[in-house]
Amino acid sequence: MKKFDFKEKLKKVSQVIGQMASFSVLLILYVSMRGMGRIARWRVLPGFVRSGLTSMRTAIQSGSVRILDAKHVGAISRIDLIDLSILNMKARKTRTFVTVGGMMIGIGAIVFLVSIGYGLQQLVITRVARLEEMRQFDISPQAGGRVKIDDKMLSDLKDVSAITTALPLIAVVGRVNYNNSVSDMAVYGVTTEYLRQSAIQPVQGGLFESDDLSTALPEIVNAPIAGGSTGVAGEKIRNIGFSITASSWIKVREKPESGSKIIGFTKQGGSTQQGEEYWGAGYASSDGVGKSGKNKAGVSLGRWVKSPVLLWEEKKCDLKTQGDCEDGKHMVLRDNKGEQVRIAGYFAEIDVTVSEANKQNPAAISVSSVGTNTSGWVQIDSESGVIAPQTAKTVDLSPDAKRQAVVSRAALKVLGINEQNAVGKTFSSSFVVVGDLLANPEEKIESSSAEYVIVGVTPEDKAPIFYVPFRDLRSLGIVNYSQVKATVANQAGLVDARKHVEAMGYVTRSVADTVAQINSLFTTARAVLALLGLTALSVAALGMFNTLTVSLLERTREVGLMKAMGMKSFEVRELFLTESMIMGVFGGVLGLLFGFLAGKTVGLLLSLFTFFNGLGFVDISSIPLPFVFVILVLSLTVGFVTGIYPAHRATKISALNALRYE
Repeated sequence: MKKFDFKEKLKKVSQVIGQMASFSVLLILYVSMRGMGRIARWRVLPGFVRSGLTSMRTAIQSGSVRILDAKHVGAISRIDLIDLSILNMKARKTRTFVTVGGMMIGIGAIVFLVSIGYGLQQLVITRVARLEEMRQFDISPQAGGRVKIDDKMLSDLKDVSAITTALPLIAVVGRVNYNNSVSDMAVYGVTTEYLRQSAIQPVQGGLFESDDLSTALPEIVNAPIAGGSTGVAGEKIRNIGFSITASSWIKVREKPESGSKIIGFTKQGGSTQQGEEYWGAGYASSDGVGKSGKNKAGVSLGRWVKSPVLLWEEKKCDLKTQGDCEDGKHMVLRDNKGEQVRIAGYFAEIDVTVSEANKQNPAAISVSSVGTNTSGWVQIDSESGVIAPQTAKTVDLSPDAKRQAVVSRAALKVLGINEQNAVGKTFSSSFVVVGDLLANPEEKIESSSAEYVIVGVTPEDKAPIFYVPFRDLRSLGIVNYSQVKATVANQAGLVDARKHVEAMGYVTRSVADTVAQINSLFTTARAVLALLGLTALSVAALGMFNTLTVSLLERTREVGLMKAMGMKSFEVRELFLTESMIMGVFGGVLGLLFGFLAGKTVGLLLSLFTFFNGLGFVDISSIPLPFVFVILVLSLTVGFVTGIYPAHRATKISALNALRYE
């Protein structure tokens, strides 16, 4: 018994597959070449087109076709086999037409159903996400988590190489008063760039212009103070509450002058503190960058805060070995008793949010009576003793607030404002800030009512919301933010950037997640549709198999005559395989055309309804180029497989018996 040689069988299979692949390429090129030759003879075409087709046909024939037209010594060439197969198919036009038509319907069914799947997928994705949104993701703090979104976190995001921009958002409740009617709405403090990145396009008006992330200092020119006089350096303005921007180090000076001696550095103490606001002699670049005004005497003025604060000194230090080290750059400043120094000093209102002093205790605080202690950040002496933190207070918006709003259609409906006349209208609004947005989560802030001008209207008609400049809400003492919109340089870096941010303890969301779910859904749907199409293709393949088998029986004498004239058995096999593959190729090409036209026709019919509803043209059919390649390979494979059995039977026919066959 002969031993089974696996390697030998694998080698033969590889040779057969290689021959099939090369023959398939030759078949497609030769058929294309003959088609170009026929089209080049059309007199209706311009001369340069016909000349180009002729040149292309010559190049294919002298290049690729000649190389692929390999033959055994003394054997018929593949080109002659193809020509002979085409002649045999022409001799039986009706049978060939029916067989190719069956393949066309089978392939066309697959193309039509799968193209609908691709088209619907693209349609849904384009309605769900823009190209820019595929490079964006939103960052939010975890519910109940300890990490917050603040200025330090925004600074940390700059160290993530994949992230190009990080735009924060503040969400509060707005109490809107219009025509003596009060309504609560969601208010979002954002920058202009945030609105542009979010593709918010006003249907009326435009967007406000404000990309400031902090409250800018106003220009003080001949600034009047209480009593009607002009500001004087060193003159007190009012009692205030203040909070320092998280992660900021503030220079504390002996006097409210930008050139005064620096006695130390201080930072955010965890809650809003009490202090006094003074006119100071400017605020130069050593304290920050900004404009300053001048009083009548020509002295450059700026607003300064006087308050007792804990002090650090600017000094490089080791976090691991030095316990008083802060961020590797600042050391705790201690007195002779070893306690941290707390002293009343002055600092410019840069990276400092200022609000009105507690109105329930309007008495001026005694800064000089505050001594050094370690029990808390600031101890305030008054007639009633130590003042407990307040749970609610009213503050004014910053003087440099823009007071402009972009509102939604739904908000206009609630207010009863006509959309066409909305731009330029004004309404009053106060803002309620609670929870984790403040340094002290137990505090509650409500701004005093302010007039806002409508500059734009968004098409949102479900939720009554409006957008205001980010710095307007930031001036209320907000130190933490609700959300950040981050953008990466390219979509490939989105996953790594999100993993990095999530490792920091935050939650991320992206439209890419929705798109991935849509892709997964439509991948399954296309597989189901392809199975339905394969059913029709299976019927067509059986029809082709039957046609070739019947054709073999009818051509038995012809096969015997060809063998008697010297045609070898493998050439007879290739002749029948060539016929089946030609019918498969023609069926595949016509099926692609049929499926494409059917999909576009359905899309056109649907567009007749969507166009009159204002949705424009709807294209629900799409055929990607890789899918076209798959269909052509499938057509060749079906033709090859269905022709194997008849071709094998043809090689077994005896020439003598075939000539006597009736």
